[in-house]
Amino acid sequence: MPTNPAKTKLIIEHKHEVPLMSCVFSPNGRHLLAGGRDASIACIDVANGKKTALAGHESWVGDMARAGNDLVLTSDYVGHVIAWDCSGDLPKLRWNIEAHPCTIRALAVSADGRSFATGDRDGALRLWHCADGQLLRELPRSEHPIYGIALHPDGKRIVTADRQPKKPTIKVCDLASGSELLKIEVPELSGYRNVEDIEWGGIRGLTLTPEGALIIACGRGGYDGPASLLLYDTNSGKLHRKLASTMKGFSYTARCHRDGFIMAASGEIAKGEFRAWHRDEDKSLADTATSGPCTCLDIHPDHKRFAITQAIGKSSYPETGVVAFYEWEG
Repeated sequence: MPTNPAKTKLIIEHKHEVPLMSCVFSPNGRHLLAGGRDASIACIDVANGKKTALAGHESWVGDMARAGNDLVLTSDYVGHVIAWDCSGDLPKLRWNIEAHPCTIRALAVSADGRSFATGDRDGALRLWHCADGQLLRELPRSEHPIYGIALHPDGKRIVTADRQPKKPTIKVCDLASGSELLKIEVPELSGYRNVEDIEWGGIRGLTLTPEGALIIACGRGGYDGPASLLLYDTNSGKLHRKLASTMKGFSYTARCHRDGFIMAASGEIAKGEFRAWHRDEDKSLADTATSGPCTCLDIHPDHKRFAITQAIGKSSYPETGVVAFYEWEG
């Protein structure tokens, strides 16, 4: 029976000492790893709820992704990537590399789990080998910070999103040569303010539908608009659909369920939500409010449950975090 995204049930919440920004389930589904504004990673046993701090990073932990049969990759704000072997009772550090000299803003793993790509705040883009962290190639640099990466399931293309002021841009490039195949300007997700000369908006997350037909860009509609997802055709760059929340704020993360719907984690000051859409319909299928901004969402490998991270606080600068586990009923 297909999953009904409207029938969700909160299983448990775990409070955390600092705001959280990312999360991912291990490939075997046994653990959830969550990272945020400290150097440790919160590792939660899905079965019994036991939380363990994993040490290895030296700064805030940013993007993360699962790779292959037993690896989770995590990145940080001083440019390191760590591979965690998740095959045992607790994840263990397999390798730790200095991938960039500055903050890594985006990380993505290939569909076959053999390679991963990283992008940093200075626009550098690199491809690596998952098994040992060896550099495979340096790809053409962006002139602006890279805030999203996706490796196409065909193994031939890489999709990136930058935070260019006034017109955040998505590029589809040939993975082997680095040559640009498609360029999509996304001014609708810009929050540029001339008075401050700051881009408050931009593309905050990027993913592809499982077959690679659509690019999903996460962000906000203008300076003070709704949390939004923009879906583009990967081959033509044509806008397929805009999926907008009723809540003002940012969509930070989108994930695709195997039953065909898209989930997004979103937030603004002191409140958040997660929401589901069918990719061919404007009206959302379900939405659930949360006590704080939702910064990330990941679907368990069994596609029967999911987790969200939150950054909790009354002001624009949050103070604590929450990991919440949900399941779909029925």
